Amino acid sequence: MDNNVDEKPLTVKDVREVLIPAMEEVFATKKDLDLLRQDFSQFKHEILLSHDKILKDLDILMAEKEVSYFQKKKERKLWAIMIDAMQKHQILNDEQIQEIKALEVF
Repeated sequence: MDNNVDEKPLTVKDVREVLIPAMEEVFATKKDLDLLRQDFSQFKHEILLSHDKILKDLDILMAEKEVSYFQKKKERKLWAIMIDAMQKHQILNDEQIQEIKALEVF
């Protein structure tokens, strides 16, 4: 039998010194997985915070839109009342009333 290094069986020492370090370059270690888990948790936390902020802003915008809708509805009623009153008391002539109606303010 030759004293060829390639043919001798692996010892525990060989595994610890050669095989495990070589495998660490190819495979993820526990430390790598823990770091990945921490990074993922931090990323998830940031995404959830961003999502919460977006939902909060969206709630504010939806409330503002609803208030704006009801406010415009009241303004339209007010304009209708004012134009009717101006027409009855002949403050506006028919031509002016037609121009206002063409604007579709109410």
